[in-house]
Amino acid sequence: MNTAATKKNSHIIEYVLYVWQMEDLVRAVQFSEAAIEDLFNGEGGTDCEWLLDLGKQMQLEKLEEKGHVSNVLEVQTELALLHDLLIGPMEDEIYASAFKTAEPMLQDLEHNKMGEGMRHPTETMLTALYGWLVLKMRKEDLTLETQSALQPIREMANALARGHVRVYQGI
Repeated sequence: MNTAATKKNSHIIEYVLYVWQMEDLVRAVQFSEAAIEDLFNGEGGTDCEWLLDLGKQMQLEKLEEKGHVSNVLEVQTELALLHDLLIGPMEDEIYASAFKTAEPMLQDLEHNKMGEGMRHPTETMLTALYGWLVLKMRKEDLTLETQSALQPIREMANALARGHVRVYQGI
């Protein structure tokens, strides 16, 4: 099983963030199959094949400069529906509490940082977490304010991932 499939089964939020990161990586190497294979020291394997397939899918879907592959967009839609289910009919107290705590930070991000357009809270959550991940990879310092604002968003993401496992895998 490749890394993406493992993440998809165990923590759906990590899966989405992983795919976004790999999309950026494929763009950074300009869709070069040789460069992708070099990342795996020419040894191939399931992760290499998955990444090569991702690059092909991105090109087929005309995502050379921006955007996300259709199968990850489907997962994002699934997460939005799950969010609505967990705070609505299923009344998941843990998730609802985590969302309520994160909601002011998400609204602030939406209003002040992300520009025009209403986004679903799960999309704002994913974008915030991906921004945090990119900053960590660049080894940039985060202010204490940013770190404390991200904590409730991370807790919301983890609660949503647990809800996903429970609802979709029956665990």
